[in-house]
Amino acid sequence: MSGTEAPDSLLPTHTSKTLKAIKAPRAVKRMTFDRSEASPGETLAVHVPKLNENEVLVPGSLCLRFDIELARAANSGEVNNYLVQNVSRALVSKMVVNFAGTTLQDTSGYDLFKIYEDLFLSQEQRDDMILEEIQSVDLCKIRSNAGDKKTSGVDTKNKLNENFGTKYVIRLDHEILTDHGVFYPQALYNDLVFELTLVEAAHVVIGSDPTKLNYKLTNIQLEYEMIRSEQLAREAASVYTSGKEFLYDHVQLSETIPLKKGH
Repeated sequence: MSGTEAPDSLLPTHTSKTLKAIKAPRAVKRMTFDRSEASPGETLAVHVPKLNENEVLVPGSLCLRFDIELARAANSGEVNNYLVQNVSRALVSKMVVNFAGTTLQDTSGYDLFKIYEDLFLSQEQRDDMILEEIQSVDLCKIRSNAGDKKTSGVDTKNKLNENFGTKYVIRLDHEILTDHGVFYPQALYNDLVFELTLVEAAHVVIGSDPTKLNYKLTNIQLEYEMIRSEQLAREAASVYTSGKEFLYDHVQLSETIPLKKGH
């Protein structure tokens, strides 16, 4: 009598696939910000939303979403103005993060630090950051509708402009929200607050006349991705209760030395 061999690990409960992660509802949310517009030099206070019970924030998903308007008057010399590359980082001159009366971050020159940090992104990462305007100068001009933008040989760039247009984001990517798992606001008694100070126009707008550089953020929204999971929320709350440490970078700008071109 002949038969086939069976593996030693064969069990009555054996299944061909084993689930290695939880399944839970996940959604991207957008909500109207308390201010619809903002101008250079102004400070925006962003309170991380409390969400509902058992809803947690997906790491790295919290951001401000908006349009950038470059006002142009007839015969004003502004017609060729356009936004700089990586405008998402260049827009914020100072970042302050507060929680329960404690300052977690207070960074002047935030734009310099984050632009430098982004230089180490891979090409694959950079190709996926159109909303941050990490792109070519040609596409910057097309999206800014500059008068001297290219009009031939730019079919792909025009398609990207159709999809994204004047939409951009500022990601609120402090380590407390990106490097330490999901964030469960309902388990905390205090709000986590980001204060963003917008740079002057000369840092984000390129044009031939320095006196006619301007921009304005419009249609500002708060965007985030959340997961509804009792298991994740319970685990996060348990960690907070027992005491959780957060690791973050400490960067100090000790001196700024202006350099003239040619020196």
